[in-house]
Amino acid sequence: MGVRAATPDDSEAIVAVGTATWHDTYNEIIGREAVEERVAEWYDPETVRGYFDDDAFGAYVATRAGDVVGYAYSRPAGEADVWSLPAIYVHPDAQGEGFGGALLARVEQDAREADASAVRLVVLAANDSARGFYEAHGYEQVDERDDSTIDGTRELVYERAT
Repeated sequence: MGVRAATPDDSEAIVAVGTATWHDTYNEIIGREAVEERVAEWYDPETVRGYFDDDAFGAYVATRAGDVVGYAYSRPAGEADVWSLPAIYVHPDAQGEGFGGALLARVEQDAREADASAVRLVVLAANDSARGFYEAHGYEQVDERDDSTIDGTRELVYERAT
């Protein structure tokens, strides 16, 4: 297992992991059609490749035997002392093997290096598996709100001090 900085050349692998994970996780929660809409928008290869043009954006991939099996994005949250984890996904076939924890640790390292006081993330309230993962890693729910992209869903804001 390894975690390394992602490059634009990893865009296709990130798309593959994100697409598989979104279907596996969210088809039951928000429906296949809603998942297809988000995947088409958020996991277009050129869209993913474009993220790398932002100097504040960090991306990491987890690899197994050289293959990308997970990824995480990392960036300032817009508040001086808070760091954001906008996305972290591990392919369903690789979940439970420590890749998510390794990616999370790498994002937390970015936060410490930036002197951020906390890492913040957002998760759908109905995503019990992800909530359990974050809570097991010391994250606590600090807010709840309506999801602005998926009608009728709630999202939870979690934070952990660095």
